[in-house]
Amino acid sequence: MRKLVLFLFFTLALSWANAQQLNLDSCQSMARKNHPLLRQAGIIDEISALRQQNIEVSNLPQFDLTARASWQSDVTKMVLNIPGVSGPKPLSKDQYKAYVDIRQKLYDGGVAKKREELEEADRLVSRQQNETELYKIRETVNSLYFNILIIQENLLIVDLKKGTLDERIKIVSSAVNNGVTLPNDLNQLKAEKIMTQQQETEFNSTRKVSLSLLEIITGRSISEQTVFVKPQISTISEQSELKRPELELFTLQKAKLEKSSELLSTSRKPFVYAFGQAGYGRPGFNMLDNSFADYYMLGAGMTWNLWDWHKTRRDKASIKLQQNLIDTNLDQFNRAIKLSLSQEENNFQKIKDLISTDEQLVTVKDQISKRSAVALENGTITSADYIRDLNGLLQAKANLETRKVMLIQATVNYQNIKGNK
Repeated sequence: MRKLVLFLFFTLALSWANAQQLNLDSCQSMARKNHPLLRQAGIIDEISALRQQNIEVSNLPQFDLTARASWQSDVTKMVLNIPGVSGPKPLSKDQYKAYVDIRQKLYDGGVAKKREELEEADRLVSRQQNETELYKIRETVNSLYFNILIIQENLLIVDLKKGTLDERIKIVSSAVNNGVTLPNDLNQLKAEKIMTQQQETEFNSTRKVSLSLLEIITGRSISEQTVFVKPQISTISEQSELKRPELELFTLQKAKLEKSSELLSTSRKPFVYAFGQAGYGRPGFNMLDNSFADYYMLGAGMTWNLWDWHKTRRDKASIKLQQNLIDTNLDQFNRAIKLSLSQEENNFQKIKDLISTDEQLVTVKDQISKRSAVALENGTITSADYIRDLNGLLQAKANLETRKVMLIQATVNYQNIKGNK
């Protein structure tokens, strides 16, 4: 007998050691890695890199090739009324040109640099928007994880009830065989065990659904034998710093608008460039020569928009209003966070107070249940009375264990609202 007990003990210990375990942090990490938005971050960087290259190209010489053939109804003619002197040969009505225009930026007032800075600001905003959306998955993972933990605790209570009923069924069966107790008491215990098994089936079904959803989110296969580890209760402190990704997003959005305003100011500066043209055609630059000839031209130019009818000023005013909108959104966000934190603090305190009374209730119910068990064995109460007292005890235990999980969940939710990992 002793060897059998030792064998069973080591078998259970080995199965427990080999059982898969998951904690909340690993689920959060897997959900993040599995989310499609995480792959978008690399795509955002690639798009930005291509745009930056295009901006850099604007500093290089620009080449345009033009080829043209035309026929016109008339051409320029020079008539000389000098006897013995003939004028130049008239130009042909069919004319041909092929030339290359070259344009090189010499000075743009810093427009290219500001465009690069604006593109980088846009990249950072896009990545932070991505990060903000990724953060929302944490709430979903938390909800599923703690739902599974609560079911896990309830299944332990159900298993305890089944074991207790089995013991009472054995005792009452012996009493029935000896004619001490009526068979109806035994049937009531058996019926209660069947209903307990049905309750276990419902819990297992609900747990299976939650596991399936968690598998989809994390991208990892999770067996029904997986043990979910309870997180440690963290502290709730109003002094801790708010680290939500939305705050960084608001800052980056304002910085991007500031870069747009700087680009508008820079674009009002003069633009200096060098240009050249080289080609071949008939006629060339000499309009009196009707033969094919090559030609070229070099020069420099400047453009400066001296008056834009206050367009830049209105654009800057629009950007300023957009920044004010971001400030308003930030205030609204901080207000919503404060409300959520206050609700979670109140929820934490409520659960903490209920746990204190739950522990007292379990103690009282346990005493009642033990007395009922003795009374059932002595035949002074019916099995229905015992089942009522047993259910009262197990319900009190289930409430206590559920609230212990909910207390941990309240602290996790609080830290999640704060942005603490």
